[in-house]
Amino acid sequence: MSSVGRSVRGLRFIPSVAEISAADAGEVPGLEAVVSHWTEGALSAGEWYAEVSEAWGTAGFAVRRGEDVLGFAVYGPLTHLPRAGRYPVGPVGEDAALLAYLEGDGRTRRRLLVRVMRDLKLRGFGGVEAIGSDAGLSRHVPTRFLLESGWKPVRRGWRAGLAYTLARADFGDTVEVGQRARGLMGRMKLPVLKAPAPGALASGRATTASTASPR
Repeated sequence: MSSVGRSVRGLRFIPSVAEISAADAGEVPGLEAVVSHWTEGALSAGEWYAEVSEAWGTAGFAVRRGEDVLGFAVYGPLTHLPRAGRYPVGPVGEDAALLAYLEGDGRTRRRLLVRVMRDLKLRGFGGVEAIGSDAGLSRHVPTRFLLESGWKPVRRGWRAGLAYTLARADFGDTVEVGQRARGLMGRMKLPVLKAPAPGALASGRATTASTASPR
């Protein structure tokens, strides 16, 4: 296989980030349980995304590599995430959206966090907040991950003997958001693809032509 062919084939395995829609919500493993948790079982993932996307806008991203889903983010307005009201850490800032959950390994979650923050900043939000689980419970963003990513603790509370922390990331100006994004991305080891040498495509075709059997 030529170097061009290897490079094109390698691109298929680079993770890509795309918005979650109502149509593909059912194809994201684990998303149904997360939406059910934060809506208290009121809506399916597809129904929730249809409703929130129409009334509020983008409310999630998924990271895919080929057909595989590596992780996803769920966020939205407090009015569409009623379970948030059960945690004694409020109130959530009026200028902020609520990040409900991040799924994936550390690199995937940081990639998603950058996309969520950029999306909300462009839409005019002053910041984003999350109810982190100090114990790292499922269907919650771990408090430790948020604090390690530069978020600031706002308020801590206890529910059913477990601690939760409301954490916040302020967006500030565009420069500040860009610096925060670079800081998060700097912790990620991204794949390096080598570009094909000049003339590789032409030489590859010439080799194919010279080795082909005459008709």
